[in-house]
Amino acid sequence: MKTIKSTSKWPIAIARTSIAATLILTLAACSSDDDDNNTVVPDDNDVTDALPGDTDTLPDNEFAFVSTRAADYGSGRVDRISLTDGYIVDGNYPGALSNISVATDGTSPYQIGKFSIDSVTRYDATDLSIVDYQYSVKGDEPVTSNPQSIAFSGENKAYLTRRSSNSLWVVDPEAISEAEFKLDELDLSAYDVDMPDMTDAIIVDDKLFVLMERLNRLESGSQIIDKTAYIAVFNTITDTEIDTEMGSDGLLGIELLVTNPTSLQYNEETGMIYVVGRGNYYENEEVTGDFHSGGVQSIDPTSYAQTLLLDDGTDAENEGYFVEVDVINDELAYLLTYAAFGETTLRSFNPSTGVLSDEIMPELNGADITTIATGSDNHLWIGINDDTPGFYRLDLATGELLADRIATELVPMNVVFISAPQQ
Repeated sequence: MKTIKSTSKWPIAIARTSIAATLILTLAACSSDDDDNNTVVPDDNDVTDALPGDTDTLPDNEFAFVSTRAADYGSGRVDRISLTDGYIVDGNYPGALSNISVATDGTSPYQIGKFSIDSVTRYDATDLSIVDYQYSVKGDEPVTSNPQSIAFSGENKAYLTRRSSNSLWVVDPEAISEAEFKLDELDLSAYDVDMPDMTDAIIVDDKLFVLMERLNRLESGSQIIDKTAYIAVFNTITDTEIDTEMGSDGLLGIELLVTNPTSLQYNEETGMIYVVGRGNYYENEEVTGDFHSGGVQSIDPTSYAQTLLLDDGTDAENEGYFVEVDVINDELAYLLTYAAFGETTLRSFNPSTGVLSDEIMPELNGADITTIATGSDNHLWIGINDDTPGFYRLDLATGELLADRIATELVPMNVVFISAPQQ
């Protein structure tokens, strides 16, 4: 194993109607009976004190929208943080179950209700009392469709991944009724005998890239790695699948170099797509072979050529399981690794050379990091789960971790950023 050095700096980075009674009832049914904190606007005790910082370069009404959960996973909600008003939590939307995430089309926040919630809810970014809609996306699935992510192709078209289904939905984000929300579906059943386990999707130019774990569902309910992961590529104009010539066994997609992938990222500066694979992250003993079959890889969105940038090692020698990556530019990226429950590390690496830094910030050593994301304020936001959950921010211009933390009442799970118009 490598020697870990302590350091205080890291490399320098070169939708609408008012809330109706039916919606309130729907969301209340998803909330924990003892959750009294899911108010629309928090009282004075819930609002974070304003943090110092330079907000002069930020546009008016710059917000972060965070999916959060209770420590016991009994409830969740989407919180709004105002960057222009000193990084304070200035409100939240109605509560739900904890299995949610937040996405954006650049204008509105969308709450994705995952396993057994099966809904997409669009909120108003500036007026916390307005919900544009909440539509069911369960479809014909017997138990759940388990939606995971949404990729926006235009004002009236987006793609919704559904992990417990063979079909990805083509939807209209501007639909005025649930009946008009679903436009079409894309069949991915060829990728597995049970389900392809689609987890994420992104659009680059006129191509949709759909990430699939392709796990084996056991009678016990467990899911294990038994085959390679894939990315299916579709033409977003015709919604037909593209033959990448990177598959096997007659499959048209890209057969990946890492297993159990969790997310996709496209970086405009490098022009590459990045995939992080977790391997046997859950350490299920029914998996034969080495648990460490993950890593970080890049994909050229034009040629589909792949490069393994970081290998997660072997059971005998490794740096932990790789769970999340955020590429800043062609020289700097950040990797979140997992050793055991509540034990994570955040490391930097060079995506051009594949060199992983030995350095770990002492302030984050042993922290339970839940998510990482580059903010519109040129900081890396680092979600923390502890007795005072919230975000640390790492200045990408200096490599320094800011001492002040943004407090969130619940545990942050993921975050997106929106520049909202003035009202």
